[in-house]
Amino acid sequence: MLRVLAISFLFSLSCGCLRAQNIHPDGCRVTAKFAPVIVSNPSATVTFKCTHATPLDLIRAAGRQTRIPIGLVLGLNPSRLEKPQRSYDLEGVTAQNALTEAIRDTGYSLREDDGVQVLIAGDLTPSQKNILYLQYANFQSSGTMAVMAANLTGWMWMATHPGSGYGGSTLGSTNDERFTLGEMPSATTEEIANKIVSQGSKGMWILRTAPNDTHNTSDYQVDVEPYQHYSNRPNVEF
Repeated sequence: MLRVLAISFLFSLSCGCLRAQNIHPDGCRVTAKFAPVIVSNPSATVTFKCTHATPLDLIRAAGRQTRIPIGLVLGLNPSRLEKPQRSYDLEGVTAQNALTEAIRDTGYSLREDDGVQVLIAGDLTPSQKNILYLQYANFQSSGTMAVMAANLTGWMWMATHPGSGYGGSTLGSTNDERFTLGEMPSATTEEIANKIVSQGSKGMWILRTAPNDTHNTSDYQVDVEPYQHYSNRPNVEF
């Protein structure tokens, strides 16, 4: 029996432009645009001067400003990086320093894997670790980053629930970058996700899984947030 997998995506096309995702007022507003302004940042540094921001806000800003691909593995408490609200005053720091500051006192760790900065929750359950390191044979995909992440989510579901199928749809913009991933004879969830967000303008992936095995498709998902539709301007509020 076919199980329908609902895939959510950050962007949707409306009246020829992308709907804005407003997070902060003033200089720390995060707005998705069809064709954002890109500024010169040859040293790939991060400037984030924002009050009432979350660690996740800083993580996203670090990726968007430097175009360094990032992976994020959520654990038993998936909202840990969405609070508390903090005041940040970072200027011209490296992406690694910005990410280290973002995960300070959160229990997350940071490592580099194939050129991707991967942040991993310290409270992963055995089931969540198994999903992260789950091996797939001959994975291949093409399309936008959202489509490829949706395919990976579907493969994840079928691998953990043999005999099930998946279906779904993604929304996006008419100018979304498209790619083709060649067949990967053997690769883990993390390795495939890293490959996806290392394409083109780069992006960030987020792995959301239930702490224990369930039969709910929404408990297994790889989300991607491409940098393509975001400016790399510094976030300065004060």
